[in-house]
Amino acid sequence: MHLSMAPFSGPLARALAAALVACAMSPVSFAQAAALPRTADGRPDFHGIWSSQWLSPVERSAGVTKLVLNDAEAAKLTADILARAERNNPLDPELAAPDATSLAVVHGEFRSSLIIDPPDGRLPYTETGRAAARSYIGGLDGPEQRMSTERCIGGVGWAPLQIRSASMLHRIVQTPGFVVLHTEAYDDTRIIPVGAPHKPAALLQPGGDSIARWDGDVLEVETKHPDPEFSTHGIVTVKSPNAIVTERFELVAPDELVYRYTITDPAYYSVPWTAEYSFVRTSERMYEFACHEGNYSMGGMLSGARREQAQTAAVGKD
Repeated sequence: MHLSMAPFSGPLARALAAALVACAMSPVSFAQAAALPRTADGRPDFHGIWSSQWLSPVERSAGVTKLVLNDAEAAKLTADILARAERNNPLDPELAAPDATSLAVVHGEFRSSLIIDPPDGRLPYTETGRAAARSYIGGLDGPEQRMSTERCIGGVGWAPLQIRSASMLHRIVQTPGFVVLHTEAYDDTRIIPVGAPHKPAALLQPGGDSIARWDGDVLEVETKHPDPEFSTHGIVTVKSPNAIVTERFELVAPDELVYRYTITDPAYYSVPWTAEYSFVRTSERMYEFACHEGNYSMGGMLSGARREQAQTAAVGKD
């Protein structure tokens, strides 16, 4: 197990420290400590607040060939990612200094990317998918062309759950018939029925229609029919209207919930691809995410674009 406490702090450090102490217990006491919490109906108990504050990118960085890194490799990649963030985002403190301080850790292993398949850690774009990825930020003719997160409509709490630089806390509430996923960033909330059929495609929701079922102790969520207006203006992962996202939530320890998702989308990707990272149980509190529609950035970007167009037109008349 490649694990150093140096890159960690806060709730994650406490959770990992507890895990290391547990490893030193006798076999009997360790088995007792590792027993998973369960709900009254016998399902793994996901209730609580979970953190996914990680630095690992979706795709593997250039020059990195391995998925699992040792301590030294993880420390170097972490430093590179933080330095690049500070250098590339000098005017945005949230991007320049993200909440996370560590690569993703899954089963005690540092991960260089969220993608675990294909093995090279790269998104298997089709030409259509690559074009969509290049244009997903959109133009500056109007707010409708901008990313859903820039418009404060949300996105990181839809399927698949994605990692951003801040506010990566999730509250999970479950009953026998429903699971609710509430993400602090953009206040995204998904109410997912368990054992229900999909709604008709005509009943579009921004993030698509999600239904859940239990596969043993793993909660599997399938999402279909993403609204094309939003699925091509989201965060990192572009999807066509016919994409299917399959998410799996597996409680592997009382304080570690492994989250894995697979995207099947022949229009945008040549083969299905899979990503994975862990949620870590935390005692941190969730707060209101104060993003609002008429934010200053949107007006500034659009006004700047109009000014550039006016300057270009003036030069053309000279």
